[in-house]
Amino acid sequence: FSCPSVTATMSGPSGKEVRKSCPTCSYSWLDKYGKNECPKCLHPLQGDGAKARRAPGEASTYKYGASDAMESKSGTCSKGGAHTWKFGKCSKCGKGEGYEKNKVSGAGACSKDGGKHTYKFSKCTKCGKGEF
Repeated sequence: FSCPSVTATMSGPSGKEVRKSCPTCSYSWLDKYGKNECPKCLHPLQGDGAKARRAPGEASTYKYGASDAMESKSGTCSKGGAHTWKFGKCSKCGKGEGYEKNKVSGAGACSKDGGKHTYKFSKCTKCGKGEF
């Protein structure tokens, strides 16, 4: 990295403004706060912090490899073993990660699939039970 070009100019009653330019993106600005980073690309200009935090134009500093899919395992899958959760659903059986929360148990449960009754013309479309 090269040192930024610095030109001092007087501005206002109290402070100095310094003309700086970034060696990374070639942006030029009038620095009145004395910060050691470019306001456009946020790259440190000189000194201890001058080592790159990330490359210019790079979206994130913390990257994961393609093999790190952030998978987790829990419960018992109908296809065998534990559910392998990836992107919110099991990669083996396809059930959503919150599927246990939506199950209805007791008198309101449909005998066909364990969920809620779906009534149409006072009759459940799944199991045939009357509404009244």
